[in-house]
Amino acid sequence: MKKHQKLTLLCALALAAFGLSGCISSHTTSYNDVDRVKVTFASERAGRLFYETLSKLHKEKREESNHQVSLILINWGRKTVTGPNRAFNAQVDQCDTDKDGVITDEEAQIFASSAKITEPKSS
Repeated sequence: MKKHQKLTLLCALALAAFGLSGCISSHTTSYNDVDRVKVTFASERAGRLFYETLSKLHKEKREESNHQVSLILINWGRKTVTGPNRAFNAQVDQCDTDKDGVITDEEAQIFASSAKITEPKSS
């Protein structure tokens, strides 16, 4: 009977150890974006030139940052993604040289000529 009790105790300890060996896991993703700046155009030509240039610019990838902490039984991860408004605001800031919130024909032309446009690679 002692042998049966030892086997039962051993099985109980094995089940307890197995049950306690699970890990705690947490993963979060947060999306951060700023408000788009308010911009007006002095003419239709200025707006068209700005947006055409903007569409041809090398698309900036969204900024992502990943943080992960892993311990023996604990796994924690966090991912942060920024939105497209930050890149748009930077381009408006670059184009609107006098910072009055109005993009003129001249400012749009300067922006278009100074923009680093990357053509898509042909395969």
